[in-house]
Amino acid sequence: MSQIDIIGQNLNGLHQSIRNHPLYQNINDLEDVKMFMENHVFAVWDFMSLLKALQCELTSVQVPWTPSRNPTLARFINEIVHGEESDVDQDGNPKSHFEMYIESMEQVGACTHQIQHFVKLIALGASVDSSLNEVLLDKKVKDFVRYTFSLIETQKPHIIAASFTFGREDVIPDMFLEIIEKSKVHGKEYNKLKYYLDRHIELDGDEHGPLSLQMVSNLCGDDKTKWKEVEDVAVKSLEKRIALWDAINNVILASKAKAA
Repeated sequence: MSQIDIIGQNLNGLHQSIRNHPLYQNINDLEDVKMFMENHVFAVWDFMSLLKALQCELTSVQVPWTPSRNPTLARFINEIVHGEESDVDQDGNPKSHFEMYIESMEQVGACTHQIQHFVKLIALGASVDSSLNEVLLDKKVKDFVRYTFSLIETQKPHIIAASFTFGREDVIPDMFLEIIEKSKVHGKEYNKLKYYLDRHIELDGDEHGPLSLQMVSNLCGDDKTKWKEVEDVAVKSLEKRIALWDAINNVILASKAKAA
């Protein structure tokens, strides 16, 4: 059994905890979907930051340019970047998956103010930490983003790749589509979210998943220390994912209690 397979096997329990999380049972209508997306969008954003950190570490982005130390890894990560940062939307327009997610939020009526404000602060040069202090979010959501950036700050490609590859058990449940179907009123369509979900699943399963696993294998090679660090980061990242799900679940339950 390969090291990749061993790690995958050791993560099964955490994956099951995520797939069976009570959050999924508590998302019952479009309002719940909105609340989920308003929080989850921060994980969509910092996933892109993990990706770009890997691109910085594994390819040549400086000027003057020099060849990458590992052309195979450079190709891996550039292919993933192409799909995530420069995909096409349902109308054939070039767009990142983050932007597609924002548009999906707007179409279903979710509030994008917090994430838009956060990204604007980042664009103006504010730090991630200070920008998180300026938005209204549950502490566990902020902790999730802060943990991601603590990994990025290590500047160790195998550690960043571990979270990117193993720490994003992020398949949005099928019942989202069921809720969207039931929520169609007066001809209102929610095609943007459906397209995002379909595209996300297609790329992750058919292309990006296998590429990411190969990337981790190439980065670690026969180095036992690196493989141990990869597994530790994978475990911690999934634990942070569970904490994020806990936070979103609590937000939804609190809203239901208030409405009762």
